[in-house]
Amino acid sequence: MVLIGQTLQAYKGLSTEQLLLFVKALGFESCEINPAGTSLNNVEKIISKVGKMKLTFHLPIQGIEGYDFSQEDKADQINNVISLINNYGEKLNLLLAVVHPPEGNGNIEVLVKNLKKLNIPIVLENVVWYSNEEFKEIYEKLKIELGDQLKGWLFDVAHSYLRNGRKHYLDILDLLPFSELEEIHLSDCLEGEDSHYAFGAGILPIDEILREIKERGYNKIIVNEIDAHPTIWDVIDSYRKVARTFKKKLYRKVTFRLAITKPIIQAKLKKNKII
Repeated sequence: MVLIGQTLQAYKGLSTEQLLLFVKALGFESCEINPAGTSLNNVEKIISKVGKMKLTFHLPIQGIEGYDFSQEDKADQINNVISLINNYGEKLNLLLAVVHPPEGNGNIEVLVKNLKKLNIPIVLENVVWYSNEEFKEIYEKLKIELGDQLKGWLFDVAHSYLRNGRKHYLDILDLLPFSELEEIHLSDCLEGEDSHYAFGAGILPIDEILREIKERGYNKIIVNEIDAHPTIWDVIDSYRKVARTFKKKLYRKVTFRLAITKPIIQAKLKKNKII
């Protein structure tokens, strides 16, 4: 059965552990965290808030943390993330870690060396910088190098749309093994910009995307990789939209809890001068 998650990014001063309280109150069933909001300094606080919620972990990327696992000169930062995952992954209920192919001055040999140090399954995410064929080549190389540690691949819809355009953004689903597709990232975007917007704030045909992956029988992890734009309420509505497509019971649960908790959340955000 599909597990529906929401990425947690710092929002106007709110920490990952604070945001976890919001999404749990709303009935969200999973979240994806990253080194920008999760470190050895606050991991115990996050653990205290997680409860039974299942999490995924996005390994560092250039665009957020300023480095990734393929850079040899970032050994200290990388080893801190490895220590975080290996020592606390079980308490964080981590299912898997997401990694990008090498970017910038990184190289795949360093990436493989660092990934092998992790005690967690890995999924490889398609990115704008690589064609479908290049991504497939890297994926197949990692399958050889990592063996069973590589759980599968991740389809980021916005990345594919920005790389391949309106007519061909779904082609990757036929190029790579669909049975090995372990996670999907959903968000809306603008032309030429990986915006991470809520559904309807950009150019992506969200209804078509949801219909396509449902008709293909996808039943693993979906993460709304969405920042709070235009508003935090649009993020929640995007989550409800995915739930309505795949898990009606979850949709009803979140909708019911939203009606109850929205005034409370609004009051807390207003008190902290966030809205």
